Amino acid sequence: MMTLKWIKHAALAVIALAACIEEVAAKEALAGFTLIPAGTFEMGDHHNFVDPKHGGDETPVHAMRLDAFYMGIYTVTTKEYCEFLNSALAAKQIEIREGGAYLVGGKELLCETRAMSPFSRIGWDGKSFAVLDKKENHPVFCIRWPGAAAYCNWLSGKQGKPLCYDTTTWDCDFNRSGFRLPTEAEWEYAARGGLQNPYRNFPWGDEPDATKANWPESRNPFRAGPQPWTTPVGFFNGQLHRKADFGWPGAAETFQTGNGANGYGLYDMTGNVWQFINDWYGRDYYAYSPTNNPAGPASGSIMPDGKPYRGMRGGNWYNGENGHGRVSNRNPSYFRGPQDPDHPYYHLGFRVVLPVDAESRPVIKPTPVQQVRGREGGQGGGGRPPRPEGRPRQGGGGQGGDRPPRDSNRQPG
Repeated sequence: MMTLKWIKHAALAVIALAACIEEVAAKEALAGFTLIPAGTFEMGDHHNFVDPKHGGDETPVHAMRLDAFYMGIYTVTTKEYCEFLNSALAAKQIEIREGGAYLVGGKELLCETRAMSPFSRIGWDGKSFAVLDKKENHPVFCIRWPGAAAYCNWLSGKQGKPLCYDTTTWDCDFNRSGFRLPTEAEWEYAARGGLQNPYRNFPWGDEPDATKANWPESRNPFRAGPQPWTTPVGFFNGQLHRKADFGWPGAAETFQTGNGANGYGLYDMTGNVWQFINDWYGRDYYAYSPTNNPAGPASGSIMPDGKPYRGMRGGNWYNGENGHGRVSNRNPSYFRGPQDPDHPYYHLGFRVVLPVDAESRPVIKPTPVQQVRGREGGQGGGGRPPRPEGRPRQGGGGQGGDRPPRDSNRQPG
């Protein structure tokens, strides 16, 4: 006969087992992510990179407090994005027009297939999508911001989490614990990896090191053959790699990498591909950004083509000293190369974040654009646009300057 004590112990054992199963399931669901703890930091350029006479979009340095969130250890890969496309296709959520993927009836391009762009590594045979050129583990590119947001919604649905994006307006609900793109503040806080005393230029410190990132200065063996010269995500992990394992186009049989991971264990937070952020690019936003969990400006600064653009962070394989990969460097996705705004999207990807208990936070919304007097550019939502990436700022100094590359194999941007 079972005693009351035995029943109690059995019940506790069942509860403990259920909690253990839930914990394992949670860990499996967040495989590939790392927790970025809540904390404070001073956002912006700490190295006097921009001559004050010319203003700058990385100032003023301002104090920031962020709640905890999970961030993808790597940028999203071509294989992962193809999985999304095939799943959405099966659910009749997307359609192909002239080689581009769109939501059914939608106007915004999600991504280019090889039929639309010769640089794309996503193939379309009329029935399904497939990775081309054996680049499964390379970062996805040739996408647009809505294509990154749509991927986040798909990932949320796949894991039973609330969807953050309204695909009719592309507004983001920051009070839902679903997958989304990082805010600009979240991205920079995570990229710094806890290095705040003193603040550093790169995820690992102040010294540029092309063995730790796929920059224009890098001599890694993927920088051979036709462009784009991306490397697999997480390639710069401090290990000796072999051509037999990676099949790179360069002649070297081995390549010793430096460890480019930052203090939070994030890879490729500088170089390889630019990373879309959730925020509109607002040139003067730092002058009126809220202190707690800022969501970016409600609208973006107008670029030379008369349109606003979302921001991008982290630099790239293609152009600029250190690939423009200083952790504080800001850039609108308009400026990508000499053919702006029509330069190929072959060096722009994204990574994903998952907020922790977002429903319990105060309501978070983008900040109404404010007029900022006394700053070059005038109003925060428009005014004079910043210089294109790859063109020098006069009087700029400090580490990580955004000057065009000098090597003959590099392309100006």
